[in-house]
Order: sequence, then C-alpha cells, then structure tokens
Amino acid sequence: MSRCHRIVAVAIILVLSVSCTDEDEPHGGVETGDDNAAVDDVFAIWNTPGSPGCALAVAQDGAPVYSRGYGFANLDYDIPITPQTVFDVASITKQFNAASLTMLAQEGKLSLDDNVRKWLPELPEYEWPITLRQMIYHTSGLGDYLTLFPLAGRNDYYPISHAQILAMMSRQRDLIFAPGEQHVYSNTAYMLLAQVHERASGQSLGAFAEERIFEPLGMQGSLMYDNHKKIIPRRATGYDRDGDGNVWTVHNYNFDVAGDGQMYSTVEDLLRWDNYLHGAEKPPIYRPMLTEGILNNDDPIAYAQGIFLSEYRGLRTVGHSGSSWGFRSQLVRFVEPGLSIAIACNADSARPGVLAQQVADHYLADLLGPESSDEEPGASKQDAVVPAEVSTLSSFELAEFAGNFFSMELDATYRFTVVDESLVVRIEQELPLAITPVAADQFEFKFHPQGWSGPETVSLAFDRDHDGAIIGFGLGAGSAQGIVFLKYQ
Repeated sequence: MSRCHRIVAVAIILVLSVSCTDEDEPHGGVETGDDNAAVDDVFAIWNTPGSPGCALAVAQDGAPVYSRGYGFANLDYDIPITPQTVFDVASITKQFNAASLTMLAQEGKLSLDDNVRKWLPELPEYEWPITLRQMIYHTSGLGDYLTLFPLAGRNDYYPISHAQILAMMSRQRDLIFAPGEQHVYSNTAYMLLAQVHERASGQSLGAFAEERIFEPLGMQGSLMYDNHKKIIPRRATGYDRDGDGNVWTVHNYNFDVAGDGQMYSTVEDLLRWDNYLHGAEKPPIYRPMLTEGILNNDDPIAYAQGIFLSEYRGLRTVGHSGSSWGFRSQLVRFVEPGLSIAIACNADSARPGVLAQQVADHYLADLLGPESSDEEPGASKQDAVVPAEVSTLSSFELAEFAGNFFSMELDATYRFTVVDESLVVRIEQELPLAITPVAADQFEFKFHPQGWSGPETVSLAFDRDHDGAIIGFGLGAGSAQGIVFLKYQ
C-alpha cells in the first residue's frame, strides 16, 4: 500500500470511529449531561484491539442522544464498528414479521384468527386448530425446528429453506401442547408465518418489509437476508471463541431464510423503527402490536406481537433480544421516560441485554428504582439416580437395543451399536454419541451441537412388541417430545 493510500485509510477509520453525539442539548428528562465517557466504560471490554465488539444508539423520544461503535466489524481487515455497521439482529426480526402480518390483517388480506391450514394446508390437521395469532404469541404448540433439525443430523452448514421447514412440520404427528395452553417460544411459528405472508400478499416478507417499512422509514441499512449471495455494504462478521476460549474465530453461517430472524440492520435503523412504532403519532398497527397475549385460562404471558413486555427497576419496558450465530442484539424502550436503546454485537459471548441495563443505569439514574436480583435461587442440578442393575447392563443385554431406527417426522436414521461394552448412537453421519441407561428400556445421551437451543441431555425410551422384542423408541428433547422411531433392521 502506498503512503498516500495509508493516509486515506487512516483518515477513513478515524472518521468512522467518531461518535455521533448530541450531548449539548437536554433530552426530555433524561440526564445526559456530557458524561458519555461513563457509557463508553460499559463497553470497555469490547473496545480493544483485535476484538469484535458492539454498536450502540440511544434516543430520547426519537431524538438522538448518543451513538458509537466499539471494537471491530471485521478482524481480517481491522474495520471498526460504527453506528452504521450492519448486523444480523436475529429475533428482533420477529416484530417486523408480526407487524407485516398485522398490516395485511388491517387491509383485509387475512385474519390473525385464521386457521393456519387455510394458508398452509400442507400442515397436519391436528386435534386442535392453530391460529395465526397463536403462532405470533408463541402459544401454538408447534415444536421448534432449531431443535428438530439438529436431532435429524442436520448441522449448521446444512442448507435450510422455507420449503424444508414446512415439509418437516407437515410430518409432525403431534403438537407439544394444545394451542393456547402454554407460552413456549417457537421459531418454527415465525418461519411458517413468513410463508403465510407470502401466500396472502403475493410478496416475500423481505420485499414487503422493504416496500412498507424500511424504505418509508429511511432504514437504508436494513433488509431481510434471503439471499446468501447478496453483497451487504458495511456488514459485520460474526465471531466466537475457539474451543479453548482464547482465539476469535469466524462464526458466520450465511443462514438466509427470513422469518424468525435473518434481518440485517443498524442500531440507528432500529431506533427509527422504535420511534415509528412507539412515538407520539402512533401508527394503526400500534395497538394490536402492543396487546398482551393471554392463554386459554386468561393468564397473561408478558408478550405482545414479537415484543416482550417487562420492567427494569420499576420502569416498564418493551422490546426484544436477538441471538444468532456470532451475533447478539437488544432493542428496548423505557416506556414512560421514552428512552430507547439499541445494541448490536458481533461476538457470540456478548450480553447486550445486560449492557442495555447498564446504559439505562446511566441515563435514567434519577428515575430507576432500587436494584434487585432477578437470578433464581442457586439450586444445584442433581445427577439422575441410576439403578445399579440398569447402569451395569452387559454387552449381551445392550445388544438387543442395537439396530437402525427411522423417524418419518425427522426424516432421519439413528444407528445404535455396542462398542467396548457401551451403547452408542450415530445420528445420520455425525460422530457416535455414548448412551447411558437410566431405567428399564430408557437411556440418555448428551447432545450440544453448535447453535443447539434445546436441553443438553436427550432422553429416549425403547418400545417392545408383545413378545418383548425391540420395535422402536420415542425421543424426547424439550420441544421435540414424542418423536417416534421405528426399527427397520
């Protein structure tokens, strides 16, 4: 690189590193002062050479208060993070999906009380109908594809499409609970809702959001990521630590199926959306978007349409977090003071929810109540008690569980073999996993692939016919209860 080019590059980095601030003007009851150095201290751990980091933007009633980038968007080229850096904001996408559906409902193109099979007849006709509204509120009973796909041996690099998700869900025999009985987070529901949107509107969720939300609001750094070949200016790279927790490694997976996530945006764009939805001039979608969901027994669930309803130190909050491969994000608005905070990070270990609380501690110091711990009592998890006669099964006794078992629901094969007097299972082509007996015909194995959102321990129970021969087993793992495998060899 020539000396002239070096000077230009340094100048660009310096310009991009400058904070976008508005520190000299008061902002509606929020104590901004000129002490944003205290906010910078919150992000000090991410503002170091050779480290990914975070972008921050703060607004008071839509007016910018402070924004800055910390750390690097790309470690290969030492590109610094700025408030204009584009991040995968993961599940923050859900409120944009819900907003788009609500717009279609207000235009009469669908009803949120429609049976989902009106739009996706490929889904099974369960004992209870599932409505679009229940899917939006995570009360549908649909299992989570992020659990089902790994259990089927599909790792992070396996190409997933809307069609594949719909096909897998069309094979599911049962729901994990009756619709409306529980509130259990379901990424599957939002992936299916994106397909409902496309069939009802004739546009993809990405095209609709661009036309009706991003462009009108000036969200020029935002898009639904539905084409992994697309070039995205100012995009951050996602990172994670290596197995020893020492070296940063690239953690991007180019997952390009929008619905539950896969929206790319900037912290400044997120605050543009926040001001549109919650600002002084409420849009027509505001009231339904902020209406709290309830269960069949009328219990509230503290969740609206893609928006958590909560509080922090006595102040009501609305917002959502995001967690994807190598990215973490948080968008939160403190309702009464009107302070909004958007944080996006390109490190898997970042905790933007905690960072947002620390930023709020600074700007809302005079309005917040006393600090309290939300941590649950630290009860240690006890190991399962394994009967001695079960834990010492011989190779001969284990051999009757060996064989190949197929699940129509997962479209996957589990292969059980006895190795060195232990039972192991191979899921499709993955490495074999040790199986531990826990009771008669019941076993467990540890399962924690990268990106896995389910429990670490997966349980299974073998089934026998009238003659006592093994004919199959049922798999249970959080939102994958009741998956059936039949022995075929």
